[in-house]
Amino acid sequence: MAYGESMPEKLYLVSGEDEYQVSAKTAQILDDLAPADDVMAREIIDADAGNGDEVTAAVSRCIEALQTSGLFCAEKTVWLRGATFLGTAQVAKSEAAKNAVGRLTALLKAGLPPGQSLMISATGVDKRSAFFKACKAVGELHEFGRAAKARVAEEDAQRFAGEQFSAAGLKANRGVIQAFLGRVGLDSRQIASEVEKLAAYTGERDTVTPADVEAVTSSSREAVGWDLADAVGSRDLPRALSVLKQLLFERQSAFMLIRGIENRVAQLQLLREAINRRWLRGQGSGRGKQAVWTDLPPEVDEILSEDLGRDPRKEHPYRLLLLAEQASKFTTRELESCRRALVQAHIELVSSRTPDDVVMELLLVRMLGRSE
Repeated sequence: MAYGESMPEKLYLVSGEDEYQVSAKTAQILDDLAPADDVMAREIIDADAGNGDEVTAAVSRCIEALQTSGLFCAEKTVWLRGATFLGTAQVAKSEAAKNAVGRLTALLKAGLPPGQSLMISATGVDKRSAFFKACKAVGELHEFGRAAKARVAEEDAQRFAGEQFSAAGLKANRGVIQAFLGRVGLDSRQIASEVEKLAAYTGERDTVTPADVEAVTSSSREAVGWDLADAVGSRDLPRALSVLKQLLFERQSAFMLIRGIENRVAQLQLLREAINRRWLRGQGSGRGKQAVWTDLPPEVDEILSEDLGRDPRKEHPYRLLLLAEQASKFTTRELESCRRALVQAHIELVSSRTPDDVVMELLLVRMLGRSE
C-alpha cells in the first residue's frame, strides 16, 4: 500500500537475539508504514529499560503516543524500540514492569486507536505471556532467534548468506558460501558486512571465487580455528604456527582450537580410509578436477547415512575436493598419530603447568613436523 493511502491500524512485533535481522525487518516495515524523513508520521519510544521505573516510563509514553493523533496527519506509527522487558530478563520480573506490560496488553486487546500503528522491536518475548498471546491474536509477528543446534544454525546462516549474495548481485556456489561462513562465522551482521566488502572488491564481476573469500573476508571469533585447521590439513607447519600465534594473541581458547583441529583430523581419517578403499577417487584435471564417490558396500552406506552426524557424501564437490586433497597428504598411521597427539595435548592443558602456547606449538610440531 502506498504511503498516504488510508491504512488500518496494525500491530507489528519483531523480536529475537539476531539483532541485525531484527533491525533490518523493523526498518523494512517502518519504511512501508511511513517515510523515515516524515517525522510527524513516526514517534519513537526508546525501551531499553534497566529497572521497573524505566519500564513504566517507556510503556506510559508508548500508550500516550498511541492515544494522541499526529499533529499534521491522521495516521501515525509508534515505534517501541529495543524493548528489553518483554522476555525473561530480570527487569521483566519486577512488579512495576509486570503492571506496565499489563496495561499495554489491555490496550492491544481492546484494539489500537484509529489510524495508529504500533511497531515493537524486542530482544526477546516470553511466549507464555498474556502480552505475546495478545500480539499473536491481533498483530503480525516476526521472530529472528538463534538456533540452539549447530547444524540448524549453519543451515540458517547458509540461507541468509545466499540471500545477501543475491541481494548484492553476486553469484556464489555452495562451496564458496561454506568457505565464506567458515571465515566470517554465523552472525548475521558480520555476514552482511562481509558480503558488502566482497561486492566492492569484485566490482563489475558478479561471480565470487574462493580466492575472493580468502583475499577480502575477515575471520571472526565465531570462526575460531578455521584457518588453523586448514593449515593443519594442508601440512603447512610454518603457516599453522603463524595462525596459532595470531589466535593466541587474540586470546582464543586453546581448548577450542584443539577441538577445531580434532574435527578436521576426524574428517581426514574418514576420507583417508575412503581413498584407501577406493570409495573416493579423483577425477578430471585442472579446473575440472573433482572428488567422486563410488558405490559403497551396503553396510558402509548405512553407517555414512545414519550413524554419522554429517554424511561426507553430501559435502559440496569443491569442499570435498579440498578435504580429499588434504587427506591425501597423510597416511592412515600419520592421522592416527595426530589423533594421539591431540589427546596428549588436551591432557597437558588440563594437568600440567606448561603454558598453553607451548603446548599448542608442540602439538603442531608433533603433528606436522615429521612423517612416519
